[in-house]
Amino acid sequence: MNNPYINLAQIHYFIAVAKHLNFTRAAKSLYVSQPSLSKQIAILEEKMGIQLFIRNKRKVELTAAGRVLYKELEGIVHEIDHAIQKAKEVEHQENGTLTIGCLEALDTSNFLYDSAHYFRNLYPNINIIFERQPFKVLREKLLEDSMDMIITLSYEIEDMKLESRTIFETGNCLWLPADHPKANMDNATLGDFKNEKFVQISRNETPNGFMNMIKLCQKHGFTPNIVRELPNAESMMMCVESGLGISLLDMSIQVGNMKHLKMIPLADERVNIIVAWKKENKNPAVKFFADSLLN
Repeated sequence: MNNPYINLAQIHYFIAVAKHLNFTRAAKSLYVSQPSLSKQIAILEEKMGIQLFIRNKRKVELTAAGRVLYKELEGIVHEIDHAIQKAKEVEHQENGTLTIGCLEALDTSNFLYDSAHYFRNLYPNINIIFERQPFKVLREKLLEDSMDMIITLSYEIEDMKLESRTIFETGNCLWLPADHPKANMDNATLGDFKNEKFVQISRNETPNGFMNMIKLCQKHGFTPNIVRELPNAESMMMCVESGLGISLLDMSIQVGNMKHLKMIPLADERVNIIVAWKKENKNPAVKFFADSLLN
């Protein structure tokens, strides 16, 4: 079992499908898309290491293991609903707002929309405010309590005493001009680019990110020749496109029209996308949202 953590959303998803034995009707009852529901059931089965449903074009059936799980969960459904109802009491508290900062240029399309929609269905009177901000602003706003949570890269909070939860794992990659001589190189490693010029987000903007970039290069036997430090990913991509240098980023960063750029994945380098919050944050909606994230 790669990840033993099963969240409340996945339990609700399983119960809905087990009850309806139809993914379309179950998705409608949960107010989520059918592909998102199917994905979460597949993730649940992978985490548990067992098959819960038999699917074919005509019908959906519970496996023997699925029937046992459904029977056992039926006994605690009432307790779960009761707990959710208690959680909804936050609607009557003074703080009915949750402010979440997202890293600019981070692609959140594969998780944030469905998670926010699921959360709003559970807690309709809690307003969620999303802000796109750069690395430094996210850290500062979280520490000064003007944000409840931030969605960012894991290395950003390595030296901060924060609670966090991994949303998903992604990889690092190199961005090159599309006409770069090595743009179509197969099975490339970072060491293949040791003689290149690099442009990176500045150490002032993301000290940990800047140092991680240097450490990754040193791991492959060289110290990068950084010719320009830039304030954000968009500026960096523009400089790569112009031929000033190449850049090391994670694969979840998406900036505008990148048809003149080429991405080369680095299979041996991984990074986590995380949601983080201060331990002492007393806004109960923080925990509710963390539990609602569909990863």
